[in-house]
Amino acid sequence: MKKKVLIGLVIFLAGFVFLEAQYHFLLRANRFWDNNGILSSDNRIQTVGANNAFRAAYTDSLYVDVVCNDEGELEITKTITRAGENESTLVFDTTWQGQDESRQGIIYLYGERDTALTSWGGAQDFGLKMHVRNTADNTVAAGGLRGFESVASNRSTLHSVWAGYISAESRSGSETVNLYGLHILCDQSGNVNTENAILYLQQNSQSDVGTCYGIKLMGTAYAQTREFAMYVGAAGGSWVNGLSFNDTITNVFDFENTDGTNGAGYNASYSTPNAWTEPDGYIKVDIGGNTQYIYTWTTQPTT
Repeated sequence: MKKKVLIGLVIFLAGFVFLEAQYHFLLRANRFWDNNGILSSDNRIQTVGANNAFRAAYTDSLYVDVVCNDEGELEITKTITRAGENESTLVFDTTWQGQDESRQGIIYLYGERDTALTSWGGAQDFGLKMHVRNTADNTVAAGGLRGFESVASNRSTLHSVWAGYISAESRSGSETVNLYGLHILCDQSGNVNTENAILYLQQNSQSDVGTCYGIKLMGTAYAQTREFAMYVGAAGGSWVNGLSFNDTITNVFDFENTDGTNGAGYNASYSTPNAWTEPDGYIKVDIGGNTQYIYTWTTQPTT
């Protein structure tokens, strides 16, 4: 009997050693639980199957699961059942304390296509894609969606504050059919009871220090003539008004130069055209490829 037990024990130990060599389930110097309950490993920690998950829990009811879905994608899942304006699913909390700038940002995403396409279905490669959708039948005027929010807030002394920077680049020697810095689509297929705007800009500056702009449109130092600073088209639809002005505006247009450089001129001594009382200025416009002039006067008409 003892011999059989001994032989069985030897077989068990041999099988255990074989399985441990294959699956490494014993704790070792490079894979261990420390006194604080932290599991350390210099290799892979793995959960496999349709119900795979790594769970980080604060309490039994407050947790986040990290899973691999059936597409091989990493998902962070969380169900929020309580109200709280500061509750998120994923938070990156970074504190900069060194003397070097954080040029790569808190989150850095990089993707590169190094294999040429031989055919194309019409969709671009995306670096970042967000989709926020409402499927709940809310009451009227309840709830809202915001695709993303970017806030850069300075509370002390800083050289510059930018809420965002977008650059679409086609480098020298390359060829691109279309190049857009930003494409914004406002697609109203349902009912919008009040306003429907492609772009809503709000200038909220409360200090008179510095020059305040609503929109500042600039070119670069390259000596190149660009066709349109602003182009308004309607495709198959139409616009009732190309530009609409409201509330307090001192000057409808402001031309910095007087010699016609920026499409307008001024001279208090203009003597023609003789058919009119001599104007003091003009605005140069293009009507169907024909250069025309809108005349201006220093004296505001009274009747």
